[in-house]
Amino acid sequence: MDLIKLFLLGASGYLLAALYDIALLYRHFTLSKVLYLGFFVTAVPYPLIFMQYASPHTLLFSIVLIIFMTLSLILLIYSVLLEIPLKADKSGDVYTKGTYKICRHPGFLWYTAFNLCTALYFWYAPITMVLLGYTFCNLILVTLEDLVLFPKMFPTYREYKKTTRFLFPF
Repeated sequence: MDLIKLFLLGASGYLLAALYDIALLYRHFTLSKVLYLGFFVTAVPYPLIFMQYASPHTLLFSIVLIIFMTLSLILLIYSVLLEIPLKADKSGDVYTKGTYKICRHPGFLWYTAFNLCTALYFWYAPITMVLLGYTFCNLILVTLEDLVLFPKMFPTYREYKKTTRFLFPF
């Protein structure tokens, strides 16, 4: 599968993820369960890229990059999929602890770090462009969530915005 098709596949996952948030906002819970798959669709291109391309780097440098990719991926999965369900006090409130104390969208940080390491791993401009495109899609999603959706979904989100940075903790 060529990189343009892979980009379109991943980008469609971001569209589904945005529709998932909108479905939650309007309490279409059955539809939201289907649209939740969008988050997983965003991940589908990565194994395909790894199966089709190889790193041009030395084994040692490739291993170092794989370690950083793995750490970023673990942090991403923890922040986005596990932390809130495991640590939140009560449903419906904004979770403001843990990685969400660092910034309002820590998943964006870990995802960007993962994409940076992946781009360095392959060291191939077309793959880097695809990964930049995914990062941009993610930025659009978290901006939509931050400015439009989350303030409507969570009554205390505006207060959270006053105390916690948008993306970067500094």
